[in-house]
Amino acid sequence: MIDDPILKHDWIAVAPLRDLEQCNVISARVLGQDIVIWRTADGEVLAWKDLCIHRGVKLSLGEVLDGERLKCAYHGWTYNTEGKCINIPAHPEQTPPAKAVVTTYRACVHYDFVWVCFDEPRYPLPPFPEWEDETYRRVLCGPYEFNAAGPRIVENFLDVAHFPFVHENILGVQDRPLIPDYEVVTDENGVKASGITVFQPNPDGTGIGKDVTYTYH
Repeated sequence: MIDDPILKHDWIAVAPLRDLEQCNVISARVLGQDIVIWRTADGEVLAWKDLCIHRGVKLSLGEVLDGERLKCAYHGWTYNTEGKCINIPAHPEQTPPAKAVVTTYRACVHYDFVWVCFDEPRYPLPPFPEWEDETYRRVLCGPYEFNAAGPRIVENFLDVAHFPFVHENILGVQDRPLIPDYEVVTDENGVKASGITVFQPNPDGTGIGKDVTYTYH
């Protein structure tokens, strides 16, 4: 999955920032790839393949030294923020070989989440002006585990036509299954679908059925 021609160019939310604040090193599995996420003393967030190139131990079992180096828990091999091994404790007199470099990925922090991209990003993260709007309440949900392929999960999330059947009497009703045409636009921020209208039996708790409009970005 990490080589998926579409997903590898997308920014993917991999962990809430609050998880990283509790511990300087965390692990995540994204698109079938185990990654280690750690934070430097100056707040920079780094994401690497969770694999020490020495003996294959997970780097997420290690620790951050002085806020700027990650030490493997197995033999103490230590890496700088560029992913290069700079110290081999068993042979401190030796310069680590040039190939002693971990696989690194692009990482950033936005909207209180850590985001990772496995290749050159196709688009920047989409703007989310409501995040800074104090009239909105922030709710971080999940994570949730699904026994399905990533593309299938995304497909299901975007598909509102199943609402009347799978989520009957909650997100839809079977006698109102029609999904009118809606607008889909592609721009520098990705794909935006707006005006997606679904009839729902009780969307606001009043007991009165209404059309609900979604925007997916």
